[in-house]
Amino acid sequence: MILAVLTGVIIYMVSGMIYYSVLGNRWVDLLNIKPEQPNYGMLTLVTLFTSIVLYGVLQLSQAQTLVDGALLGGAVGIIVALAYAKDFIFGLGTNSKKPTSIYLIAVGYHFIALTIIGTVMMFFI
Repeated sequence: MILAVLTGVIIYMVSGMIYYSVLGNRWVDLLNIKPEQPNYGMLTLVTLFTSIVLYGVLQLSQAQTLVDGALLGGAVGIIVALAYAKDFIFGLGTNSKKPTSIYLIAVGYHFIALTIIGTVMMFFI
């Protein structure tokens, strides 16, 4: 379990670096903010918790194949997307230049990352 969760944390963080590097500062421009140094401790803690929850979902669902892992990871990504949608409906993206674009950028990352993590975690189950 520990190796699966730590692998999930690493994949989540590295995929975020790659994803947002490819986008450049587009997401910053759309949010109309100045980028600041993130709180890496809190970021790591939330990422760790997310990996633990996804591992638990995979275990409880009795997933057996890589496809099972990908589908469940993607399903968790869709749940994240729905939670973001609710926040955007209530105004989270109101200060951004294009709320729909920033929403798609944010949820796209989580959907892709969680699908990959779900797949990779299956190697440890």
